[in-house]
Amino acid sequence: MTVDSISLIVSSLLTGVLGLVFWGAAGRLYPAEEVGVAAAVITSALMLSMLAMLSIDTIYERFLPLAGERTGFLITRGYLVVACTALVAGAGLVAFGPREELFESRWAMYCYPLLVMVLALFTLLDKTAVGLGVTKWSAVKNLIHAIAKLVILFCLVWTGSGASIVLAWGATAAVGTVLVLAAMRRRWRAHEQFRQPASLPNRPQLLSYIGSSFGITSLWIIGPLVVPLIVVSRFGAVANAHFSVTWAIINALYFAVHLVMSPFVAEVASHPDKVAVLSTRMVQTMAVVSVAGALGLVLIGPFVLGVIGPDYREQGGGLLDLAAIFVPLSAVSAVYEGFARVRRKLTLMVVTRCLSTFTVVAGTLLITPHTGVIGVGWAYLLAEAISAVILLPFVIGWLRRVRSGVAVDIPA
Repeated sequence: MTVDSISLIVSSLLTGVLGLVFWGAAGRLYPAEEVGVAAAVITSALMLSMLAMLSIDTIYERFLPLAGERTGFLITRGYLVVACTALVAGAGLVAFGPREELFESRWAMYCYPLLVMVLALFTLLDKTAVGLGVTKWSAVKNLIHAIAKLVILFCLVWTGSGASIVLAWGATAAVGTVLVLAAMRRRWRAHEQFRQPASLPNRPQLLSYIGSSFGITSLWIIGPLVVPLIVVSRFGAVANAHFSVTWAIINALYFAVHLVMSPFVAEVASHPDKVAVLSTRMVQTMAVVSVAGALGLVLIGPFVLGVIGPDYREQGGGLLDLAAIFVPLSAVSAVYEGFARVRRKLTLMVVTRCLSTFTVVAGTLLITPHTGVIGVGWAYLLAEAISAVILLPFVIGWLRRVRSGVAVDIPA
């Protein structure tokens, strides 16, 4: 798990840095209003794409190591379901969402569902790679995408249009999806592991796991989906540009923290006898990433925002300070979720995520009228603190049991 975790973390951090360069370049080269609109479009599409995955990605992460000869069927069927769901979700936002704020033309509205579909499949590749035992592919894919979209952004700077920013992100993701999926197809057809008989749980157990996982994902997505829409509608596109660039830095650490969990879940599924060692190692890795990331937010983040523009540093500095507290707190939830997934007992995680989501959305609505955009940071801090208080005793209890040699139930 160490090699896989390190590759994912390094890739996530490099991707985050390049993502910041992407938004920083957009902020300097494109009009702020265009950046704000493009950021809202891309962010909402990313969040809808994660909902459209229906938590099938968690099935791949947890059960592809056990799927054997059924691997190809599960992947093909899952990708078709996700593609159709993403198209419907994108069309739904076009029909019922804030069209005037998000879309500058009818062409943009027509293309939006396709963007959601591409991003859903592109993201689904990550945990598919984990389940297939090629985690490094995910790391390389994300890094190349980060570089490619930056190159396209520079090539289209002459347009000065937010649509060019969206195109740079979406077109490169589409090409990457096709290439990586073709490589994965060769992997599951040729590797001996995926020619063995399947040892999957029965259908009711799989559906129960999917339902709980989808509940967790849906609740987690609501905040990142709704908050940018609140910001752009309440404070305008320019304020959303400042918020989005700052949040790109924060998201890099958020994803690095939560990515540590994926290799852990896949490794325990394959080697349940090593759960004590893997659990300890995962917690140690999570702690290092969280502390180092928090220091980076405080020490490096403001400087980076200042390079992009003094207005970005002025508007985003406070959010970075708050994120240096609430992102490490989120590590407690990530650790517990990893433990819950290997046991296939996700009820408490669903309840906690529901409470956290309500706190983020309600807090943003109630606090931002008095504090401005920084109120989003206070809402997230409150939400992560509540979750950490609830889940920390269970994390400690799990570690004590596995370290003392007490048998724990690790279902297949």
